[in-house]
Order: sequence, then structure tokens, then C-alpha cells
Amino acid sequence: MQTSETPAVPEPSSEADEQKIARESGATYVAESGGTAASKRIQAARSLTKEQCRARSDAHSAEGKVINHFSFCRWGYNTAIKLSGQGAVEGMVRFRETEIGTGSDNMRDATIEVHTDKVVSSGKFNDSAMMSFEVTRAGWPSASSCQVTDISSNPFTTTVGDWRDEYIAYGLVSARGSGTGPDDIATCVYQHNWKVTGGGATTPWSSGPQSGLRFDSSKSLGSNFYDQGVIFDRVVPTFSYDRAQADTAGVANHIYDALYRPQTTYPSKTGKVIPGDIWSGKRPLHRNWTNFDAAAAEVARKNRNAKDAACRGLSRPNDTYQCDEFPFASTKEGAGVGDGNFSVRYVPGAENEQAGRELGSWYGSDRVLHNNEYGIYVN
Repeated sequence: MQTSETPAVPEPSSEADEQKIARESGATYVAESGGTAASKRIQAARSLTKEQCRARSDAHSAEGKVINHFSFCRWGYNTAIKLSGQGAVEGMVRFRETEIGTGSDNMRDATIEVHTDKVVSSGKFNDSAMMSFEVTRAGWPSASSCQVTDISSNPFTTTVGDWRDEYIAYGLVSARGSGTGPDDIATCVYQHNWKVTGGGATTPWSSGPQSGLRFDSSKSLGSNFYDQGVIFDRVVPTFSYDRAQADTAGVANHIYDALYRPQTTYPSKTGKVIPGDIWSGKRPLHRNWTNFDAAAAEVARKNRNAKDAACRGLSRPNDTYQCDEFPFASTKEGAGVGDGNFSVRYVPGAENEQAGRELGSWYGSDRVLHNNEYGIYVN
């Protein structure tokens, strides 16, 4: 924990910076397919309790745990210390902080809850000392791209005794038009800071770890999804297919072979490595939204042409079958890359269409935008 005379203010972090943090952290989660599963992720985020958060060992870290794009939790112990000029401890307050974050699939407004307990004070500080909490944040592409709201005061101050079982909440919001690009993207890095005053002594501000958010007002998710939202973005999500799910089995088996047995796929290539299995350290996929710009449209055109050319080398079982490709046509890693690290296979048309609907639904429900990284997992 860092300490200073004034609350620490984070450095702004661009969308590219945030994706780099996510990639380098190795953080991921598996999103099951289907609209019901997507709704459950939102419901779970909104109902997460402090007890559930504290029960997660993976949330007891500086990075915390991004459970999914809409749910974050972190817990740990903070200490505010006042030292004498000779370095002796004059006073100290130690406590547990539990942080629960909830994103949104319909507003540019995230909610952060802060719970404190297990407070121990010593030296010049007792229960009547005053402990202050302050949120600092950095917006990108401008400072106004992220604001703190819904808190009675910032800093918020009450007695150490009150903090023994305290709960406060605040919002982090981004106005439409404060972002950049076609998706109106803005990011926010935020940080919690603490200070104690009492017994004629005042500690420096103690600064906790930082977290990140991404706001968007995207038109790329389709009419079934709201054109604004906010996610916890320091994670690379993973979408899953299940070979036991009958209505997408042909596609699931195709992707399974492409990821885990690429030497069995067509077209053949020595040393073929098909991206997507980030669990095994392979390259992630990146969504390509055709209508984003001219470059995205060109990627889509190349993917389509290369896939069609490859499919002509296969025999079609009957008119009900469609030629499926992996990586997906909606990625930057598709057949159009030209490196041969892809696969095509004829699968039942109904299964191909259902698998495509599920992927599109996941893009929308988890707010996976143009150029966002993700992985694929197959049971």
C-alpha cells in the first residue's frame, strides 16, 4: 500500500492499455452460450454479496477477481500508519476492505460497494478518531470521461468506530459523447484512499490497488442489446461451445478439432496452429465488425473469399449442409489472413446457423466490441 500527503490519482489508461493489462494478467472467464446464460451473468453480478466475495480466494489479491464483464470483487487488509520523525509507529488503524463492482448492460454507470470490518486501532488512534475514504479516478480520452457520483461526500469521513461494520457505495459514470471512435469508448481507472486523524496525529493517505472500467455506446451489438453499457475490462473473456449440445454439435466438434487437433483439419498444413485456445497459451481471437470502417470491411471480404475458395476443395454431403469456418468470419484471424491457420468443414446448416446466433448473442450480451480479444473453449 502506497502512502502520501495527498490522495494518489491514477494515470489515465487508454482502451489499448486496458486490453494489454487484461492480456498480460492472464485473467479470463468462461461464458456459456445462450440468452439464459447471459441473463444469469447479469443477475449474479447484481446479487453478489460481501460474504460471497470474501469466500473467493482468487479475489484476495491486488488485482481482485473479474468474475465476468459485469462483476468484480476484491478483498484485503489496509493499514493507515502515523510514524514519528524517528520512524516509530505513533498510531495505526488496520481493517479489512471488501469491494464489489457491478457493471451495466444498459447504462454508462457502474456501481462500486465498499464494506469494512475487522478494524483494529492502536497508539494515538481509538474508536473516536476520524477515518476518511476518498475515491480518485482518471478518465480517458479526457478527465471528464469518468466521474464519481452517488456518494454523500468525497472524501467520506466518519469515526473509526463506525468503520467497524460500514457500507458505502458510489457510482462511476461516463456521459454519452465523452468517449472516442464509432463506439464512443471511454475508460476509467479508479483507486481507494484512506486517512486517519485523531489524538493530535494524522496519517498520510494510504492508497489501495487500482481497477479499470470501459464504457461504450456501441451500435455493433444488434437491436436486441442496449447501445450503451460499462464493463470491467481487465480480463480476456472466453466463449464456450459444448459438443453434447445437439443443436450446435457439428460446429462444436469442428472447433474442437481446430483448436486441439489442427493436424486433422482441412486445408492441411504442416505445423498448423489455429488461434483461440488462450487456456493453452495460443493467440486470442479479435472481433471484426464489418461496418466499423473500411479496413474492417476489407478483413471481412478477405475472410469470405478465402473461406469460399477453401470450401470448394470439399464435398458437400447434401443441400442442407453449410461450409463452416474457424476462426470465425467475424474475427481478424479468419481465413483471409492467408497463413493457412484456419479450418473449414461442412456441417448441418441448422447447427451452423444456431452456433452463429449464439456467438452473435454473446458478442451483444457481454459487450464484445470491434477489435476486442477473446478466447474459445469447447467441452
